[in-house]
Amino acid sequence: MMSTGGLALYWLRDDLRLSDNPALSYALRHHASTLCVYIEPPIDEDDPPAQVWWRREALLDLSAQLGDRLIYRVGQPRQVLEALLHTHPIEAVYWNRRYAPSDQAADSAIKAWLRGAGLRAHSSPGDLLLEPWTVRKADDTPYRVFTPFFNAARRHGLMPPSPSVTTAALSRLVKPTTSPQAAIARLPQRPWMAKLAVEAQPTRAAALEALDRFAVDLIGAYAVDRDRLAQAATSQLSPYLRFGQISPREVVARVQGLAGAEAFIRELIWRDFSYYVMYHWPDSLENNMDKRFDRMEWHHDPDILSAWRLGQTGIPMVDAGMRSLWQAGRIHNRARMIVASFLTKHLLIDWREGARWFEYTLLDADLAINRMNWQWCAGSGVDAAPYFRIFNPTAQGQRFDPQGDYVRRWVPALSALPAKWVHQPWAAPPEVLAQAGVRLGRDYPRPIVDLKAGRLRALSLWGQIK
Repeated sequence: MMSTGGLALYWLRDDLRLSDNPALSYALRHHASTLCVYIEPPIDEDDPPAQVWWRREALLDLSAQLGDRLIYRVGQPRQVLEALLHTHPIEAVYWNRRYAPSDQAADSAIKAWLRGAGLRAHSSPGDLLLEPWTVRKADDTPYRVFTPFFNAARRHGLMPPSPSVTTAALSRLVKPTTSPQAAIARLPQRPWMAKLAVEAQPTRAAALEALDRFAVDLIGAYAVDRDRLAQAATSQLSPYLRFGQISPREVVARVQGLAGAEAFIRELIWRDFSYYVMYHWPDSLENNMDKRFDRMEWHHDPDILSAWRLGQTGIPMVDAGMRSLWQAGRIHNRARMIVASFLTKHLLIDWREGARWFEYTLLDADLAINRMNWQWCAGSGVDAAPYFRIFNPTAQGQRFDPQGDYVRRWVPALSALPAKWVHQPWAAPPEVLAQAGVRLGRDYPRPIVDLKAGRLRALSLWGQIK
């Protein structure tokens, strides 16, 4: 029941939507009026990560949905909140939870400060299907292996979406004296970010369109087609989920019961599992979960690392994935595994180097998911792929990009090579290379590592630490 008076403050973070927004719904139900504030953390304006572009566009879209009834500030959260408390008769502050260790600590401190000042402070479930403390083993310890976690999550039941916010309720949002649009538009933009807009639409409407397209046309074959690199067979929802423009609860509500949906829901629960691991083992964001890897002799070669980052390794499947990342801020999930295995095993470069590069270049960069997946690929993490499972990028390309269309798109220098050779140009006969206009070492790099020798070297090191 709504109270007859009182002003609430709703603090947005990674929940840039009006639907299935527990904190916003609660504020509007219990207060006569509500302020919305988004607090932008300080950004490296000289070298911002790619996701700054997406967040800028998503905030502009949300502001438009709110009729500009959004306060936008840049700074440290407590300082901004203190300033708002001085200028507005705020009685309560609400937000949706985040789960990174630093966020938990900061939120706990702010909650204690607000309550100490006599205000109500309340946090609601964040963008997960299950809170990280919900599912545990019979001995009350957390799961370390995904499949038992998945089964326990399904038995427990996933959270449904919260009630929709009505248009009448939204009318009780307070409009600030100045529009946030101009301030949001000043988020740092760099010329290279213009290329990101070619394939991306960071709006709520685009998220709903992508979900409907996936549910109607693609989900039935998802379990098989999601690994086909040249096919548009995945949901494309990851950046929308990252910024909370759509929630996983909304996604599950839309697809459950459809043929093929269980394979997709399993991937959403894998997303939850990454937050679960971060919550229960927070040091896994920076440290090997398998302590044997603390003895791994990682190589430190800036030139080799740069070649991997920019897609100049001479291994077409790796280069295609890395160039798609650099040019579009996206990389297919199968390609993510291939390039991660190549970096940590064939090149023996620390998984943390790869994780940091992904967080700089990915539009959907998510700390929990990214770090757990990198440890999974490196073999050092919870429920990790065994270290001796080393992806052969040539074989992976031949299996999941059999005609070479994915490679040709992102590595156009190889576009005229026949499918037989497009994943291994170094093995092509000279006359085939000449006919395709490919001069190895000039038009396209020679491989920076021999795949067989790199695999044997990695296995040798594994034998020393295991």
